[in-house]
Amino acid sequence: MQPGQPVADGLILPYLRALLAAARKYPPSLPIRALIGLRARRLARHFILDDLTEAADEPLVAGLENALWGDGIVQVFAAGLFAAPSPIVIAHDVAAFRPDRLVLVPPAPLFSGGLNGTALQVWGRAAQAAGLEVATSSLCCHPTDPAVLRGLSRQVAGLSGRADTGSLLLVAPGTGWSGGDPLAWQMDRLSRELARLLDIAPTRITAARLDIPGFDGGGLPTVEQAIRRTRAPSLSILPLTTWPLLRAAWADYLDEWREQAASAGILSLTLARPALTDGGDLAPLVRQALAGRAGVCAGFGRRLCPDDHPHCPHRRMAVAAMHGQTMA
Repeated sequence: MQPGQPVADGLILPYLRALLAAARKYPPSLPIRALIGLRARRLARHFILDDLTEAADEPLVAGLENALWGDGIVQVFAAGLFAAPSPIVIAHDVAAFRPDRLVLVPPAPLFSGGLNGTALQVWGRAAQAAGLEVATSSLCCHPTDPAVLRGLSRQVAGLSGRADTGSLLLVAPGTGWSGGDPLAWQMDRLSRELARLLDIAPTRITAARLDIPGFDGGGLPTVEQAIRRTRAPSLSILPLTTWPLLRAAWADYLDEWREQAASAGILSLTLARPALTDGGDLAPLVRQALAGRAGVCAGFGRRLCPDDHPHCPHRRMAVAAMHGQTMA
């Protein structure tokens, strides 16, 4: 599952309306739908379609298929959560492939109700409509999976923020639901794990969210707030998803972030290539899921949620570990 992006002028407003509607756990009422339409029209002014050409051809699918070529007959499908190709269309394509097993990979490495949670819901409905009855392992999230951490640590080590005087800012789309969404907790844990792997002070790696109207902040600062709080001469920003959702590309934010950095006394701001853009980075997660039993699981078969979350944050799913047991 991927967020997807609009590829024509007429598709921008439907895309943004679908994104903003995901901020609500339940279908929005008529007044809320009118408000969502107004917000979508305002956000549509930030989209520059020319920037979408490269994003549409990202190598995630081909890279993951190539990485799994030795694991049997494997085919990777990409369904768009907020844009084409529709999950319903892709579910029918998957059914035609007649797979023995299915692994559902989430749009982002961290769980948020409006992105990974919505993706699980949408795919469940699409699979049911397509009559797709096959053993399925649905990855809920994988923020501190060892395979993912290794790739992230290599990328972080090469950034300017790795310097002794620099800081690193991890950024994820702020698509959390109110009421205990674990996005902020997972971002904090990821920051601490990366600092430990790189043997640097934990204060040099911080986390922030891209502010998206209608979604809960969940305790995470916005990127702008994090920039203002930075007390280092250089800052590197590392996005954790391929697309920023509200604009065509992460680079669309670069000029304004540099202005804010200059105002905060930051001498150098660098925007890194988004993490996990190569499908090969996800191959270990797929193999882990295939090695276990069907159900909802986190990376490496472990739940990665705060202690006060007795159940998986995706409410509609039965909580099942890879062992087939309810996770406490």
